[in-house]
Amino acid sequence: MLKLSHISCRVDNLYEVAKQVEEIGFTIEWGGLPGKENNFFIWFGDEAFLEVFCIKRKFAPLVVAMQLVYGTVPAKKWWRWFSAKNMWCDFALEDDNDNMTKIVRKNKKTIVDIESIKKYVKDMGINVAPKTLHWKRKNCKGKYANYSYFIPRNVKLPFIVSRYEPRQKSLETVHQNGAKKIAYIKIEVGKQEYKELFKLVKDDDRIQLIKGRDTHICEIGIEGLSNSIKICNVLIKAVEV
Repeated sequence: MLKLSHISCRVDNLYEVAKQVEEIGFTIEWGGLPGKENNFFIWFGDEAFLEVFCIKRKFAPLVVAMQLVYGTVPAKKWWRWFSAKNMWCDFALEDDNDNMTKIVRKNKKTIVDIESIKKYVKDMGINVAPKTLHWKRKNCKGKYANYSYFIPRNVKLPFIVSRYEPRQKSLETVHQNGAKKIAYIKIEVGKQEYKELFKLVKDDDRIQLIKGRDTHICEIGIEGLSNSIKICNVLIKAVEV
């Protein structure tokens, strides 16, 4: 079974948005060493989290490398992220209890194996790209974390990601605006995506689907938030505890 992993927002000016987010009472954690940040996180303990990221225009040619190394589908997904303009552009799902995730250590490398999750998704009748991507990131303390993900062929669907290894979520984050956790995400879903998306998210009632013309995130509810606010193109709605 799958659950919400995180929700992603692509912005043009990462530092400006970070300042705005902190001013409205969120605590953030940068996703890299000072001066090398490409994203930041808003953690809610061990729960689903928010990620805000930036892809600089000079990296546009990377789409060609993505296609050569990983294939057409990952390249299309990356380009979808790159092309988003100050908007909540995607969300990810993960194994709901780690039962289908294995940590493989070989030749001084760590791979987070999510092939069982991939089989589970394919058994639903959902076509996915053949390659699973195995990546790593360096956090604000300079420590590496490994993770893996794969992508449905319909790139408007969420991608499926592993947890970080070692784990990266801050379990002690306190937000001055009272935010406790993500209560829900509302997604308007186009006709072509609805059937498959319903299959993917059916086990997590926080993910609310609304039939519409096109597939996009339209609202995020956060439990404990003192006031509803808007970040980029989406209303972040206060939900009472």
